[in-house]
Formats: sequence, structure tokens, C-alpha cells
Amino acid sequence: MSNFERLSGEATILRVIEDAALKRERVRVWLTKKGLDGVVITRRDNFAWLTGGGDNRVIESTEIGVGSAVITPQKQFLVAHSMDADRLIEEQVSGQGYELVLMRWHEGDPRERARDLAGQRVGADTLIPGTEYIQPDLLDLHYPLTDLEMNRCHWLGQRVSEILETLATQVKPGMTEREVAIQLHIEHIRHGIDLDVLIVGSDERIFRYRHPLPTDKPIERYLLLHPVARRWGLHGNVTRSIHFGQPTLEIKRAYRAAATVEAFVIASLQPGLRFADILAHQKAWYAQLGFPDEWHFHYQGGPTGYIIVDATRCLTDKQVQLNQAFDWFITVTGAKVEELTLLTSNGPKIVSLGSHWPRLEIQTDQGVFFVPDLMIR
Repeated sequence: MSNFERLSGEATILRVIEDAALKRERVRVWLTKKGLDGVVITRRDNFAWLTGGGDNRVIESTEIGVGSAVITPQKQFLVAHSMDADRLIEEQVSGQGYELVLMRWHEGDPRERARDLAGQRVGADTLIPGTEYIQPDLLDLHYPLTDLEMNRCHWLGQRVSEILETLATQVKPGMTEREVAIQLHIEHIRHGIDLDVLIVGSDERIFRYRHPLPTDKPIERYLLLHPVARRWGLHGNVTRSIHFGQPTLEIKRAYRAAATVEAFVIASLQPGLRFADILAHQKAWYAQLGFPDEWHFHYQGGPTGYIIVDATRCLTDKQVQLNQAFDWFITVTGAKVEELTLLTSNGPKIVSLGSHWPRLEIQTDQGVFFVPDLMIR
């Protein structure tokens, strides 16, 4: 049995049920602290977190799912229209003890029925009349990640790395950015992985834009690949770069600086470290490397998991936790470095760093740290 089958097949049903029970207990403890009667959870990211990887989506282009979970101190309901209700209860929350509340399409918004089931004082992760908006609090409940989630993140990081390593041997000058993007998307689909973001840029577009979405431009010498992969609701965000022939000194300098800041940030991770302090260190490191203003031009990263990234947490006093996943995306004009990282009891680990991509050895205050290098072909 493959690692993927162990994480996603019949063998994990009991683990998923146990994981979902733990999440409901976190919510119920939080309800007591907040003095709420219940909570309505409809966002796709929160639904996946609550249910151990369940998916309440139909429409891809919205963060709001078609089924709402209601958690009260004693009960739990799943509210949905009839066209989705049975599928959700049987395939997405099987064995988790939800009471199904089925509505017809002409009977109104299931979220309003969910609100009424939740009690008098109700929290919700979407804007529902008569509820308190509690999305920031729910996001905090996502951490620390459970053992199941840590294993899934590790699997996801490894698969994305393998896909990028394989694709890097196939792309070549003359292909268009869109052709490469299509192939990148196909390879993720083959592994049962969705993409929430797909950036493929080349040459001067890497210097002009921080987010160079794919176009019909032919690739000349420099290529940037950035998939944001999602499986079980969890995200693996990775950026890799390839250069055909020797890169210019400008590209080498920019890439080395971005990779160095990435290594410094990851190596410094430890429980209790404030995210605001990480940002302060980043600013200093950019300056030391000769790029004092670059931190202004892109988010600097933060925790990931069921959301792509909590990129503004660095503006708060919240602290790093053990068993937390991170996406630090470091950009210097003309270069970007980004890897999926887990903070484990053995320290930080880049789980998206495979064995076949070239590595840079960076000396940090915590010792030598390896990050992906610019691949030269």
C-alpha cells in the first residue's frame, strides 16, 4: 500500500473520524470561552478543517461551500439543499455523527436555517444576519496541526516537489508559459491534487510582475513556476526557478538574496517566536543583503494549512506554534523562493525539498540550512 493510500483510503477512516472529533471538541471549548450557543461553519477551508478533510464545494470560484456545519455544545448538524445533502453526509462526513437537515432549493438559504439551529447567540464564518463574524477566531483553532494533518502536509510537499522536478526536465525554450501551466496542472490532477493558484512566468515578466500569470509568451531563458496545491483542504505552496544557460549576475544576486532570507526565516522558527519579530528580522536581513526596500513589494509569508497563507499575521503579536505549517515567500525583484515548511519537535523541516533539485547551502545562526537553488539547464 502506497503512502497516498494510507493517507486517503479505507485505512484512514477511523483516523479521520478521530481527527474530526478532536476538532469539534476544540470548537466546543471555544464556544464556552466565547459565551456562544453555537457556530455555523460554511467556508470551504473551515469545513475541511472541521471534518478531517471533507469538501463542501460544488462551485470552484467561491470560498463558500454548499453545506453548513452547525456545532453546539451537545449537537452537530449538516444543513444543505437536497441536491447536495446526501452526498455530503455520505461521502464527506461519514461516521462523524452529523444530523442531516435537508432543504429544497426554494426554501431559502441553508445558512439561515443553520443559524436558527445554532441557538440565540451564534457565531459564523460568513456574513449571516443575526450572527457574529468569528472567522479570525476559527483560524486560530486550526493550530496546532494534528498528526494526521502533519503527515498529509508532508505527503503533499513531497508530491509537489516530485511534480516540479519531473517537469523541470521536460520544459524547454520556445514553449509558451501557458503550455507549461497546462502540463503543471495536469500532473497535479494525476495525483489527486487541486491547484488554487498557478503562476508561470518567464524572462522579463519575472522582473516586471510579482505574480506573472501564464500567457502565450514563448519562454526564452528564465522560467518561474509556482503552484499552490490543495489536497484534503491543506495547501502546499512552492516556487521554483529554472534558467537555460548561465544566468546573469543580476539574477544570481537576486536569487541568492531571496534564498538566504528564506533560509534565515525557516532556521529561526521556534515555538513562542512572535510573527512580528520575524518580520523585523526579515527587514534587517534584506538590508544586510543589499535589498532594503524589497520587503515592501510582496507579502512575506506566514502560517499555511487550510488557508493558503495567513500573510498579515506578521503584523500581530501572535506566536509561532509547534506543529504548524508555513509558507514563507521571499521575493527580490527578479527572483522568488518559497517552500512548504513544518515546525516539528525536531525543529523546522522543508517538506517540499526533494532529492533531485539543486540545493543552496546557507549558513545561519542556527547552523547550515539547505534551500532549493536556481536550476541551470
